[in-house]
Amino acid sequence: AHPGAPALEAATAILEAGAPYAATQKIHLEDATSISPAEAPRRVLELRERVARGERVVAVIDSVLTRPASLPLALAADGVLLCVTLGETDFGSARKTMDFIGAERFVGSVTFPRPKKKGRASSSRKKKP
Repeated sequence: AHPGAPALEAATAILEAGAPYAATQKIHLEDATSISPAEAPRRVLELRERVARGERVVAVIDSVLTRPASLPLALAADGVLLCVTLGETDFGSARKTMDFIGAERFVGSVTFPRPKKKGRASSSRKKKP
């Protein structure tokens, strides 16, 4: 739903959940982040070929709001999962994402906590006596 959302983390969790089924059906992780407009049609065909061979594919894409080339992959998918970072993803971005892809294509959403910012720990500050 927004740039930098932890979609790869969500995909990894899906693969872990599907691990018991991997013995009967191959599951492929396709990292399609940073896809270019010229590359999108070829990648869609490759993923469709994998599915035609009986594989299951979990494709990770960037936000369609900042990388429109991701849209063809989302539209080619059987289902889409919306990844949201609490405190970072605004409602408008999530709504626009659903509008572009089509709300009926979404199988659900997953939320992630806001990443902790790196910095000086408060305990490292000297306290005045």
